[in-house]
Amino acid sequence: MALIGSPRCSRASTSRTLKYLVESGPPAWATVTRHDKGGANAIDHDEGTENVSIATRHHHLINSRLAILRYADEYGFKGAAWRFGLDRKTVRTWHRRWVASGPAGLVPRHPRTRRRRISDEAVRLIEHARRELQFGAMRTRFWLDRVHHIRVAAATIRRVCRDLGYPPIRRTGPRRPRQPILFSKEHPGECVQIDVKEVNVAGQKCFQYTALDDCTRYRVLRLYPSKYHGTSLDFLATVRHILPFPIRKVQVDNGTEFPLAFALAVQEAGIRLRHIQPRRPEQNGKVERSHRIDEEEFWSRATFEEFTSAAQALRAWEHRYNYDQFSMALQGLTPAEKLATFLSPLTPSSPNTPCTHSGAAA
Repeated sequence: MALIGSPRCSRASTSRTLKYLVESGPPAWATVTRHDKGGANAIDHDEGTENVSIATRHHHLINSRLAILRYADEYGFKGAAWRFGLDRKTVRTWHRRWVASGPAGLVPRHPRTRRRRISDEAVRLIEHARRELQFGAMRTRFWLDRVHHIRVAAATIRRVCRDLGYPPIRRTGPRRPRQPILFSKEHPGECVQIDVKEVNVAGQKCFQYTALDDCTRYRVLRLYPSKYHGTSLDFLATVRHILPFPIRKVQVDNGTEFPLAFALAVQEAGIRLRHIQPRRPEQNGKVERSHRIDEEEFWSRATFEEFTSAAQALRAWEHRYNYDQFSMALQGLTPAEKLATFLSPLTPSSPNTPCTHSGAAA
């Protein structure tokens, strides 16, 4: 049987209830009393007040049921059931509970939280993704589907985390308004964003050079003990050697590590160079965003005693990012899977340099 305010109640019966509520005026159930008239249970709306403490979320539903009971008081249970699309037993049950307990008797009796319909294994995996991997609901959804072949809605994942006592993930503070239009290049190599991230290795400053393809999010990572035009030129040669497609444009910021010598080397290689506007890091937003992932999922989770071990671990993280780390921006694909949709077989950027995807090796 359908209840007003429940999903099973038809839209037509709900609209009839709301129409009757409007016609009969705003219901104030806190001022309604119960009494017996001529041996029959009836509802009086004027004789007194009964103070009942009821959660606010139930007020609208109680008002709706009281409107139906007022109608039943005038036209009988059968007439109310026909008018509002209910079963007579439902209306009679509401009336009996109203007579026995007043407004509290009209509070829904179903449990507020119901038994989960997903398996205990899925709940355990969701907790692991939230506690150990620090994944939000959407990334957990992709992770469950891609790795464990379990399909769970993001809203269900949020509810499970809330029931387990985990607050929502708050990664960053206030930032500039987002771009009104987010875009990606259509083909690999149209734009490769390069940036440098400063890291701490064994108490010493080191510099992570990152190159990211705008279309596929495929990355190249290298660690250097210093940053100047020499390391930038070495990294450019490494990027051209590794990326399996020709590079048409390189985009960098205005740092001192990208001087005129770097610009001339890029021009000599037949590649366009674009410097972003000063104090506008969002123009290199994709590589900047990848640096945040590096900090959250690599540098903050490991400690290195020497530069060599950190450099080798960064190579391994590069391979994991390109081949195992699915991207929400790529609709759940990994960068390598996205790249495979364009290049088959893979073609190196230079005919004299073979393509390598060694990642952690080399």
